[in-house]
Amino acid sequence: MSKRFATFLDMSLWISAMTALVYHVRFLMFVDYETVQARSWLDQAFYFLSGLGHEAFAVFFVVNGIFAGLFLRRMPAPQGDRALLGRWWRSHLALLPVLALGGLLDLAGAHFLNGSGLYSDFPAFSTVTLSWSAFLGNLFMLQPALAPTFGSNGMLYLYAYLWWSCCLLVLLRRAWRSHAPSDAASGAALLLALALWMPSTFWPWLTVWLLGVAVGLRGPWPRPLLHPLAAWALLAAAIVFSRLAGARTDLLPAPWGTWLMLWKYVLVGIGFAAVASVLHHRPMAPAAAGAAPSLLARLNRQLADGASVAFLFHFPLMMLLTALGADLFGHRLMQQPGPLCYALVGAIVALCYGASIALVRCIGVRQLA
Repeated sequence: MSKRFATFLDMSLWISAMTALVYHVRFLMFVDYETVQARSWLDQAFYFLSGLGHEAFAVFFVVNGIFAGLFLRRMPAPQGDRALLGRWWRSHLALLPVLALGGLLDLAGAHFLNGSGLYSDFPAFSTVTLSWSAFLGNLFMLQPALAPTFGSNGMLYLYAYLWWSCCLLVLLRRAWRSHAPSDAASGAALLLALALWMPSTFWPWLTVWLLGVAVGLRGPWPRPLLHPLAAWALLAAAIVFSRLAGARTDLLPAPWGTWLMLWKYVLVGIGFAAVASVLHHRPMAPAAAGAAPSLLARLNRQLADGASVAFLFHFPLMMLLTALGADLFGHRLMQQPGPLCYALVGAIVALCYGASIALVRCIGVRQLA
């Protein structure tokens, strides 16, 4: 993997995680765009960029898939499949403290900082389910179909989507290689179980993840598959279309409008995978060895290391910090945008991401795959 491609993946990880964080904080702190009074250019730009939360999830899924593909490419097929599942599962076990800590933050907020009703009266933000059944269900990746997401952490359903995508890929790869009836039956059984069990939202995210796997597994290419400008234009067009389409199911006749809203993030995944494939090509000359990374390179790496935990941990901490501001300092939820609101959004984002990086150092987990 070239240094440029590695830098690109690192930057994509933390920028996507940061965008998702800002996206969620905005929903708590700011009113909806339609009710903003006297919209300035700053307000319009902020609402547009901070609305790219689900597009950021698509980028994260593609990057996660690329890492999985690169991991499989480096090892012989049978050992690589088992090693990928083992590495993913070890990451999951290391994230157990994150799950428990998120529950403790929710318990503290719901019992001591619920004067604003954030934990009880705003199910549109997050439904707080703090029970042992929800905890164990999330521990065994049974959310969202058989168990609610644990606590306020609505992002945990994406974690389950990644895990089952990885399991499905490994079983189908084994069935393809061996042609043994047992392997084929195992892959078909899991595929059928997921079809009956998972909600319809699983399949677009599986597709996005597999796009990343294809880039990591099939590259690097001797020369770019697309012209770089064409790849970047495709990504930009997909992002703008996805953002402007919003949740409008009336763009196409039923039921196609609903399907478009469900699958539009695959377009973002295709655009990002195209850019990644352009950058993932064989370097013209080997990189110089022994050079110490620059300060910016080390910062980029640290921010990327915290991205996975930031995706999975920021919601409980974000809820607690927002409730703290509302109860102790009287800062109401969902206000008109202004300098104080922008400053508070920046402070909450910085605290949540900083806490995620600190957790990475404590529990020793970086990438999920």
